[in-house]
Amino acid sequence: MPVRDESLQEHDHAIDRSPDGKCSRAYTIGYWSSLAATVCGIVYLLILAGALIFGQFTYPPSETVQTLAGVITLIVCPIIVVMMASLHTVTAAEKKALSLSSLAFTVLFAMAVSINRFTQLGVLRQRAGLGIAEGIEWFLPYGSHSIMLGLEIMGWGWFLGLALLIAASIFSGGALQAWLRWSMVLYGVLGLISAIAFLMASPLSAIGFIAWGPILFIITGLLAIHFRQAGDRLL
Repeated sequence: MPVRDESLQEHDHAIDRSPDGKCSRAYTIGYWSSLAATVCGIVYLLILAGALIFGQFTYPPSETVQTLAGVITLIVCPIIVVMMASLHTVTAAEKKALSLSSLAFTVLFAMAVSINRFTQLGVLRQRAGLGIAEGIEWFLPYGSHSIMLGLEIMGWGWFLGLALLIAASIFSGGALQAWLRWSMVLYGVLGLISAIAFLMASPLSAIGFIAWGPILFIITGLLAIHFRQAGDRLL
């Protein structure tokens, strides 16, 4: 009888080994959605780096940076929902309450942020094109007194922060699981601090941009590796 490598057992307690092939498909979908989210994150960070190099790294960002960020965000939100749905599907039964709660908060995140970005790319851009500026300040994606900025922080900070804090408890075991767990905890803590600071009108709310900048896409990259490795072990 072949002896199984002990190093391949570190994730087994978190895997739902479905006999009907659904688990295998979920790992495939999870891998590609995680990879797509990571690529979007890299593009977003490259845009910010370019803005810094060319002296356009300002707050609020330039019109070009805002538009590109809006497009990327509108694309990445549903991708993250699919990624977390895949994670819920492959999570072991005893932890599915946690993964389902995380997925629910992720859906709320995607709704809040997508409303902001859809409004930015649709209504605001169209009104600007018509030269209508009255009342627009309430709906700017980065306005200091903007309703939409509140939705953005609520999404990335509060809802996704809760989602990833809960998801962190799914992972335990080896090195990859530890990196995932603590990266998610770090995002959750920074996200919630940012959201609470926003409610208190504190400049500390800016700390959240570290969470949904590099930290989030480190998480999606690690999840891509997790889905790929765990999926390969089902073959």
